[in-house]
Amino acid sequence: MAAFCLSPVGVARAAPPADAPALPARVRRIVLHTLGGPFYRDPARRWVFYTPTETFALWRRPGFGAHWIVWTDGSLWPRHPGRREPASVQPPIEGPADPAWRARLAREAAPVYAHASGANADTVGIELAHSGRSDDPFPEAQVRSAAWLVRTLLEMSGGRLAATDVVGHKDLDDRPAYVDESCHRDGCAFYIDDASRPFRRRVDPPEALFTALARFGVVIPRSGTEGDRELLRGEAIPASRIPKTRR
Repeated sequence: MAAFCLSPVGVARAAPPADAPALPARVRRIVLHTLGGPFYRDPARRWVFYTPTETFALWRRPGFGAHWIVWTDGSLWPRHPGRREPASVQPPIEGPADPAWRARLAREAAPVYAHASGANADTVGIELAHSGRSDDPFPEAQVRSAAWLVRTLLEMSGGRLAATDVVGHKDLDDRPAYVDESCHRDGCAFYIDDASRPFRRRVDPPEALFTALARFGVVIPRSGTEGDRELLRGEAIPASRIPKTRR
């Protein structure tokens, strides 16, 4: 009979073999994103998300983007699948990852991609195909796959990572929403509300994602975070309006 252990997210799982492929040593945090967001400068793209294929085309640079996209049907789309591998695959969410799956995820987690400014070197990124709005539900199939992926990555860390090391993009990037996204310094123009307060550049993911993951055993502590405060400010912008700016 297989031995069982308590996973970092509080779910009993079969203990992996000692020689099972591990999460790359560089990875210290797992960052959750949503594809949709406020897109202050482009109301037509506000709260919109595209297919993984369209998203990869928008990302353009091979080193830009998250390590995986979780589509609405629960399929995983790695940023760069291996040779002769399909563009997407349904993960085996009913059980733990076998050695082949662990090897695949370890390989896909190895590269450093630009997905979280200032935190790329020691993180992996998971994008969920979602509008980013606080009140839009996450499909169950998508949440199940995301929960399986997070749980598997934590288990692959061999205890190095815990649920407290799973964070939202908004937790790592509190910069204002610059008009020119390539400008990251004082003096750059940024979007403001009617009270002249800067909008936040990154407001994803909504807290509803963490609530949904908890229903499938992945309980990520959120005390001490700002919650959806900055997201709700973005949602209050009229649909066709581009906010004012200041420096």
